Amino acid sequence: MIRPRHLLDPHIQPVLAPSTGALALSTASAALSGLTGLAAIWCIVQAVEDPSAAWVIRACVAWSCTAFLTAASTWVSHSTEARFEARLRRRIAGHILRIPADRLSTWPEDRLRRLVSDDVAALHHMVAHAPAEVATLLVTPLCAALLLVALAGPAALFALIPGVVAALTYLTVIPRLSATHGAERVRIMGAITTAVNDYARGIRVFRSNGAVDGARADYAEATGRFATSMTAWVRRAAVPAAVAVGLLQAPASYAVAYAVGAGWDTSTLAAVLLLSLALVTPALRLGHGLDYVTAGRTAAGRIGELLAEPTLDSGSKVVRSDDGSPDLVAARVSARRGDRVVVFPTTFRAPSGAVTAVTGPSGAGKSTLLRMIAGLEHPDGGTLEIGGVRVDEVLEHERPHTALLIPQGADVLPSTVRDNLSFTAPDQVPDRALNRALNRARLDIPLDADAGTLSGGERQRLGLARAFLSDAPVILLDEPTSALDAATARRVWSELEDLAHGAGKAVIVVTHDPALAGRADHRVTLNPLSQSQEEHTR
Repeated sequence: MIRPRHLLDPHIQPVLAPSTGALALSTASAALSGLTGLAAIWCIVQAVEDPSAAWVIRACVAWSCTAFLTAASTWVSHSTEARFEARLRRRIAGHILRIPADRLSTWPEDRLRRLVSDDVAALHHMVAHAPAEVATLLVTPLCAALLLVALAGPAALFALIPGVVAALTYLTVIPRLSATHGAERVRIMGAITTAVNDYARGIRVFRSNGAVDGARADYAEATGRFATSMTAWVRRAAVPAAVAVGLLQAPASYAVAYAVGAGWDTSTLAAVLLLSLALVTPALRLGHGLDYVTAGRTAAGRIGELLAEPTLDSGSKVVRSDDGSPDLVAARVSARRGDRVVVFPTTFRAPSGAVTAVTGPSGAGKSTLLRMIAGLEHPDGGTLEIGGVRVDEVLEHERPHTALLIPQGADVLPSTVRDNLSFTAPDQVPDRALNRALNRARLDIPLDADAGTLSGGERQRLGLARAFLSDAPVILLDEPTSALDAATARRVWSELEDLAHGAGKAVIVVTHDPALAGRADHRVTLNPLSQSQEEHTR
């Protein structure tokens, strides 16, 4: 069975649903504006036959209604699509936040940036222009043709031949030619960019190996293909487009209309001339509007692909700490990425009031394990529980307050140090508490300092300071001392011990430092080579 093609991706249709009533009103206004425009032309034709002020007044009233309806349609459509755009941006942002971290990592940052900016904007324009295009493509031409036949007879339809041929060419042939050559131009421009980048980045290598001429030849070949492609585009696409636009102009329709109706009376000839122009003129707007529709449909497909990504469970439970700080229990937890096992079945307990070190070689799945504990990824097997509640059953917005993850190399918000700390801290935390957290992380910096200017090590310690402010009973840290010198790393580890022992938190730290791991209360070693996991208690 062939499935019908939708104007919008099914994942976007629910977001648009609240706007369908307003868009229908906008479409009706656009259609009525076309009809009142035709009524004005009909009044002018009648005025040619019966010159009187009454017909002129009627024509002016009709044109005033046309202007009002056009303005109303434009205002309704643009205000409606603005609200639709806001809903869509919130929907995309919320969906991205719920995509498992391993799936989100398959979406390049540049692609996500284009999707939430350029693609949403393209869809925004399509929704705004669709109502007017419906009237342009369907209502106005059909009614104009019927009125033309009624006033001048079937022979008057010959005046539409240039416009029909041009419109069909403009709507079917030109887009295909442009798409074919447009894709070729994009491919060639990519080849040019690659050739330039390869030469610029590897110029020393090229020189030392005597390959400069080869790199220069690659660039010359790519630019030559671009010139050839542009010439082909002008010959095959631009020239037919220019001819089509020429046929859409009034003189082409007027010439045919006069040739067909030279012997008609003045009013009939005026009807043919004016109505044929009314039919052809809207087609001049089709290229602009349909470009928006085409770009919008393509963008909708890309947005729909993102919205089709599976998300984490929203959860419905809250971890209670009424009877003491909850422990973390992992029972044969495992994870796969395609055909590759990332975390082999792992069982351990990370009790509250203790530091648990997670060690193992690179690629053993240590960071993946932390993300699963934080509820950012699904385990493919086994269970993870905090205080007897499965992690995937914890309310989505409560997960950061249940298990806070401080990832390795975490970025900072483009704001002050205070804002970055307040992002994690409970409400109304005084500055002295923020400064205390910075001191525990061994970071001496003003709260009003710009976090974007911090070095990599300072950013790491700023992230670490968040752990001392969080109310989460489980703290997860991925290589928190990797960018620190040995003495600072030992002092920071002592603060983590105080956090665990003094505040009764379960502190779980991934580290490659055997000396620090040896100080932990518990130690979990992931060993993918032997497909086993070992748990040690100090």
